[in-house]
Amino acid sequence: MSPTTSLALPSDKNETIRGSADNLTVDQKNGVATYTGSVKIQQGSLIISADSIVIHTNPDSSVEKMIATGNPARFQQQPEKDQGIVTAAAKQITYTPSNEHLVLIEDASVEQNGAVMSGPHIDYDLVKEVMKAAGNNNSSGGEGQRIEIVIPPKAGKAEDAQ
Repeated sequence: MSPTTSLALPSDKNETIRGSADNLTVDQKNGVATYTGSVKIQQGSLIISADSIVIHTNPDSSVEKMIATGNPARFQQQPEKDQGIVTAAAKQITYTPSNEHLVLIEDASVEQNGAVMSGPHIDYDLVKEVMKAAGNNNSSGGEGQRIEIVIPPKAGKAEDAQ
């Protein structure tokens, strides 16, 4: 095993959260910080970039949730040292660090190791590695948005024979 420079998800929560933005508004009484304009938040391997990110904190100053909005907002994190980076995009991404949960709303997609899931709504439990996606039934008679899944073939089998 060679050492890796990327941090695994279990260590991310112990890292310092760093952020940059064009503007910042902090409401200390309600525990809400609003970052706007080319926002980037990083904590270890976790990176969220968006047009705006609202961070809600608990009374102990820990992060309760982050709500990122953009066209699209983007999330990425490496779950484990030996796993590929998970990338997600949607118009709105809500990340809850306490249970490591992502909710992606509108034009949502999640990609890892070449496999892609996309649809109007994706709910992703990063700990249990369980993804739930919901299509959009259009009741006005038009066609609704469906879930799309792309799973690439396992590489190496045909190449190994040569």
